Amino acid sequence: MSPTPVHQKNWQFTPEGDACLVIRFRREGISTQVSQLCLQAAQSIANAGLPGISDIVPAFNCVGIHYQASCWGHTPFHNLCQALDSLLDKQPSLSNAAPERTIEIPVCYDPEFGIDLDLLATKCQCSVAQLITLHTSQTVRVFMLGFAPGMPYMGILDKQLDIPRLATPRLTIAAGSVAIANRQTVIYPQVSPGGWHIIGRTPITLFNPEQAPYSLLSPGDKVRFKAISKATFTNLKNKCHEHPGH
Repeated sequence: MSPTPVHQKNWQFTPEGDACLVIRFRREGISTQVSQLCLQAAQSIANAGLPGISDIVPAFNCVGIHYQASCWGHTPFHNLCQALDSLLDKQPSLSNAAPERTIEIPVCYDPEFGIDLDLLATKCQCSVAQLITLHTSQTVRVFMLGFAPGMPYMGILDKQLDIPRLATPRLTIAAGSVAIANRQTVIYPQVSPGGWHIIGRTPITLFNPEQAPYSLLSPGDKVRFKAISKATFTNLKNKCHEHPGH
C-alpha cells in the first residue's frame, strides 16, 4: 500500500513511487516567490548531506527528492518526511537568499528562424516588431529546467503574450529555437519535437555534456534577450563551433 501524503505547515510531502517524494508548496500558479522557496529548499537539502539522497530537482512550485529507501528504516517515506520537515523549518528568510545571475542571450528574430512570428503577432494583435520588443524589453526568470537536458522554462512574460501552445506540436524543432506559450518562453537546446510558437533562434549552446557546468542556465537565473542580425548570428555560431562550450 502506498504511503499517504503528509501535510506540514506551508508544504506537503507526496510519495512518487518508492524512491522519490515531492515537496509541494501550497501556492497556486507560477511566481517568483514560490520559485525562490523551491530553490532555497533544494539548496538546504543539498547542504544537509542527508543519507541516500541521489538527486534533488526543483521545479515551478515543488522539489523532487530521489532517495534510497534502504537508508531510511522500515518506514522510509515517513522518516524522510520528518527529517525534511525539520530541515525546512530552520530555513532562513528569503531576504537572505543569494544574489541571482543575469545572463544576456542573443536571439535572431529573422523570419527564417522565427517561423511563427506572423502567426503569433496576429494572435497577440500586434506587429512583429512590437512582439519582438515585448520579448526583449523585460528580464525573465528561469523557473526550472525540463523536457530536455538544459531546457529553461522562463517568465513571466507580458500578459499580451498569454497564448496557448500550438494545437499540433511539430515533430522537429531546430536546436537553439526560442519559443513562447502561456506567458513563458523556452529555448530548445537540442533538435527535438515541440509545441510552442517559434519566434527566433540563439547561436549560444545551452547544454554541453562534455563540459561542466553542463547547462548554461540554472533555476533562479535571470535572462535578458538581445535582438541580433542574421550576420551576427552566423558569426557567433561559427565562434561556438570553433570554441565548443557555453
